[in-house]
Amino acid sequence: MSGALLLMMLALADPPADVLEFFRTTVEALLDNDTREFMANFDPNMPGYAKLRDEIDGLLASGAVGSTIEIVSDEGDDRKRALELDWLLEIEGKQPKRGILKCRIERQGKKWKITSLDPIEFFKD
Repeated sequence: MSGALLLMMLALADPPADVLEFFRTTVEALLDNDTREFMANFDPNMPGYAKLRDEIDGLLASGAVGSTIEIVSDEGDDRKRALELDWLLEIEGKQPKRGILKCRIERQGKKWKITSLDPIEFFKD
């Protein structure tokens, strides 16, 4: 994979447009190699937040990252949602990594925040 990075989001479920946009910007932060911006989409009180930040730092230090998210399932309302994400990571010089992640998001103020993501170890390089 060259300097060009992959961003693609598909939805098997039918989440609202603002949820799709939220995940698009979350993945875009990975593609931009920006741990701070990626982590801004997570609630700092989320279990495993510090571990996830460390995993993302390590992942982004390992080379160019491409990412695809497919929303497999989506349940909830305009305040809280539970989703299953089929997440594909492509890391320069390594085998692609794919997994189904369970994710909960909550609206905090006007923005969605990820309040739970499992398994966090998915991002370990």
